[in-house]
Amino acid sequence: MKFLQALFILFTLNAAAQSDLGIGIASIKFTGNTVLNFYAAAYDKEPKQVIEFYQNEATGSPDIRNIETIEKWLKPEGFHLDYDQLIFRCKSEERFWIEIIVNNETGESYWIRKTKAVDLDTWEGFLKNAFMISRNSFPQEIKAQPNDTAKAIPFDGEDCFQVKSMKGDWIQIFTAPHCDDMDNPIKSGWIRWKEGNEILIYYFLTA
Repeated sequence: MKFLQALFILFTLNAAAQSDLGIGIASIKFTGNTVLNFYAAAYDKEPKQVIEFYQNEATGSPDIRNIETIEKWLKPEGFHLDYDQLIFRCKSEERFWIEIIVNNETGESYWIRKTKAVDLDTWEGFLKNAFMISRNSFPQEIKAQPNDTAKAIPFDGEDCFQVKSMKGDWIQIFTAPHCDDMDNPIKSGWIRWKEGNEILIYYFLTA
């Protein structure tokens, strides 16, 4: 998987965070004119925090004004300005509002309005769309069924999987077709993707 290594480093998300996993993932589509208002509670009139984007002429891509101050409280699930990625764990939702975790280290959350710029997905949908997943340092086997007593599937290759389905704490995986190491592919197996609020996998996105 050497040809993928640089891509993986760029797009690894914050799978090691310990905050509430919530109900899914909120991805923000932003441009150089986007203004994001963060509210302490749904239906509040005045925001507690504001992120204002601008078009950086030097880089040719959107940037954030006063980013040094913003980064003191903004520690989301995924934050890659160069690749137009701003991703939050979604804690809850109401009709017109979404509660998102803005700091995965502290669990601090704010509310944002639902707009066309906010793409809300379940964890299952998000992981199915991931370019690749792998097991993290947690030593777990690949199982034939989604339970700890199921038969282990022998595998000595490099982790380069995609997700077929989810069942509670378990995801059904298969070897991704874009992987280099296809000598011993996994056609169908199960691993735990989480235990409580701890994520047991790494997941990777593309631009």
